[in-house]
Amino acid sequence: MKKKILTAVLLCGLACILCGCSGVEPEKRLYPMVMSVDHENGRYRVTYGMADLPGSTGQEKPEEGENPGNVSLSGRDFDEIDREYDRSQEKYLDVSHLEVLILGEGLIRQGQCAALMNHLKKDPLVGEDLYVFRASDVDAVMAYQGEDNESIGGYLVGIYENRPYTQKKSGVTLRQVYNSWYGQKGLPALPLIKLRESGPYL
Repeated sequence: MKKKILTAVLLCGLACILCGCSGVEPEKRLYPMVMSVDHENGRYRVTYGMADLPGSTGQEKPEEGENPGNVSLSGRDFDEIDREYDRSQEKYLDVSHLEVLILGEGLIRQGQCAALMNHLKKDPLVGEDLYVFRASDVDAVMAYQGEDNESIGGYLVGIYENRPYTQKKSGVTLRQVYNSWYGQKGLPALPLIKLRESGPYL
């Protein structure tokens, strides 16, 4: 009897998935590749930089020179920021493609990282393999747009992954940050993103 009930539940779940009633269609989602977080005047500021996923979302590819733009939100805590996103944005926020997290110096200097760590930790869609950086001017870093509309997220991931095996650098992952943070050591040493005319560098 238990096997029959389990089979029925699994079949119902599969039917819902195939019919699309249990989720949001890909073209109705927003896929950030990079997320920056800073803290100023008692408020957190979160900026999402979108991934270029025209193939998987059914969206048209941006024209040359066109910037899909970032989504920036602020609030006293991350619950308020989530509510602000829901109020102001049409598409569902899907952070499963997040590959880069950039922490602002204001967030770090003011000791405001605890709330962020707890917020990220409880979100099952945030992968622990994403790379973590720090920046003194997160707005300028997030505004970067390279050749062929390359975003700062794609650029930073490329620094680590688009190299021959013998030349690859090892970045700091969110898993390492968690291990350090919850081991009562605070943040580990994070790569600092700097800007020059030719673009960002570490």
